Amino acid sequence: MNIIVQIYMTVCVILLLFDIVFLIVKNARNQRFYPKMPKFEDQIRQEIEQKRKSGNFSDGYQEKIGKQIEKTKCLLALQSVLDEKTYARGWFRDIIYSVLEKYQKKSDYEQAYYAYVISTLGYEEVKVPSSFASEFMLFLKSKSLYTFSNTMTAVYEFGDINLLMNAIDAVDERAGFYHKKLFVDGLLTAKVDKKQLAERLMQAYEKYSNFTKECLLEYFRFAGDSAADFCMKIIRSDPKDQEIKYAAIRFFLKYPTDESNEMFSQILKSEHEQNWVDEMLAIQGLSHCKDEEVRRLIKSKITSRNWYVRVNAANYLKNNGMDRKEIAEIIEQKDRYTNETMLYQYREDPEMSAYIEELIKKQEDNQK
Repeated sequence: MNIIVQIYMTVCVILLLFDIVFLIVKNARNQRFYPKMPKFEDQIRQEIEQKRKSGNFSDGYQEKIGKQIEKTKCLLALQSVLDEKTYARGWFRDIIYSVLEKYQKKSDYEQAYYAYVISTLGYEEVKVPSSFASEFMLFLKSKSLYTFSNTMTAVYEFGDINLLMNAIDAVDERAGFYHKKLFVDGLLTAKVDKKQLAERLMQAYEKYSNFTKECLLEYFRFAGDSAADFCMKIIRSDPKDQEIKYAAIRFFLKYPTDESNEMFSQILKSEHEQNWVDEMLAIQGLSHCKDEEVRRLIKSKITSRNWYVRVNAANYLKNNGMDRKEIAEIIEQKDRYTNETMLYQYREDPEMSAYIEELIKKQEDNQK
């Protein structure tokens, strides 16, 4: 046993030493390729101050720094200064644009960084030049997820809906390459007219892959309540991909309508066996309804064979005035799965948990 412990401790020490050496080497490498450049940064600050006072950089400075930032370490230094003096970003925008061709030939890491810098330059008062944008969008063909993601971030900042639609086409062509959450969150931050974007997306919806369709339905859910008719149309079309159907249904969990309430009620009323996801979503979709008919429909699902359906039904009843008498009536149905659900629902309420346990014990004693 002692030998095993000694071997284990030796391996741990070796791994620790390896981690330390790795970090030292990595830091040394970073310092070598991307060293701090205080003199270069100070020169940039001086030029910014001169332009702020006189309106112009020194003679030949723009051409000079344009050559310098062809090196990634210099672009890093420039970005560091611009993070301090954000008001000066616009003064260097065209200079940074001018080195695009150089960065198109660099490594994935450097391309990703260049795309990030482009995304930070600010486009509230000026539009990105079409000549630059058309070349910059070629980064969306990169095999690097970092380059792709940073390029998409820049497109969201550009505020040009046509460029954004082209970028969405690029996402669609590589379905799954760009993470769904990044895509949806990015669309939510896009600096374009959201109403116009929604209209364009709805018009183009059918041409997209299932991955993109699901993402767009998620986007509509988070963006606002103006897509109710569109989402209901998707549900009524009964798409073959169930995830698309459920993405459309989830819209109405956040933005219920009379039509969606009726749809959810019909799901719970159906005498045919339903998919448990449909029933679960129907209960969630009716959670805001307080009328007795809805309550009766949801209560009928308390004995469902599916855990998620039972839990959601119990949660609805708990939030809508379920008292001890009703709990006793539910326990009297002698369904052990339902009993487990009731205990789970009141797990953080010691008094009610004890009451339910007492009812279950009496039931078990009577069955003996």
